[in-house]
Amino acid sequence: MANTSKINGFSVVKHTNGSAFNGQTNLYYVASAGDEMFVGDVVKLAGSADANGIATVDLAAASDVPVGIVIGVLHSKYEPAGKMTSGSTALDSSAVLPKIAASGAAYVLVADSPDIVMEVEAAGGTPAVENIGLNVSHANGTRGATTSVNPAYIDMNTEATTNTLNFRLLGFSQKVGNEVGASAKMLVGFNVHQYSTGTGSTGL
Repeated sequence: MANTSKINGFSVVKHTNGSAFNGQTNLYYVASAGDEMFVGDVVKLAGSADANGIATVDLAAASDVPVGIVIGVLHSKYEPAGKMTSGSTALDSSAVLPKIAASGAAYVLVADSPDIVMEVEAAGGTPAVENIGLNVSHANGTRGATTSVNPAYIDMNTEATTNTLNFRLLGFSQKVGNEVGASAKMLVGFNVHQYSTGTGSTGL
């Protein structure tokens, strides 16, 4: 039975030593999003900080060095000091959609440990068992103001032994309904990461 394509960005599932991911994250600030941003996006350091000294991040392209995966977008009234800013706020679903508009600003929770394992759909090519151990880039997909689902995926057209590619293919997600082939959910780890030393490893 063929896989059903349901691209929805990156989901952190565990650590490379097999231990469960317990949701630990660090706080970062998006000062002006370069494009629509979602939970499940790969982000990079943006080279600055907010007034409190909290580092900024932005959407990472395939050629950027990633720092982690967005796990949560905090409410627009959040303040790092633990208070909410003054003024009214809407509580309907559109106000709390886990998304930042292009050029928008928000605080985000990022899983930034270099050893996390992520599940993500493979697209741009058909993955095979022979690809396991190779390196690969991601693609952010087409996104805009009306996009409501994260369009990021692992781009199988980029798989190679190149040590500068950001991700390593670790395997196929072992769950019912996921088969080796087109639109498979893959397990990947960081091959290049902002908080790792040196360049990435050459793929197997």
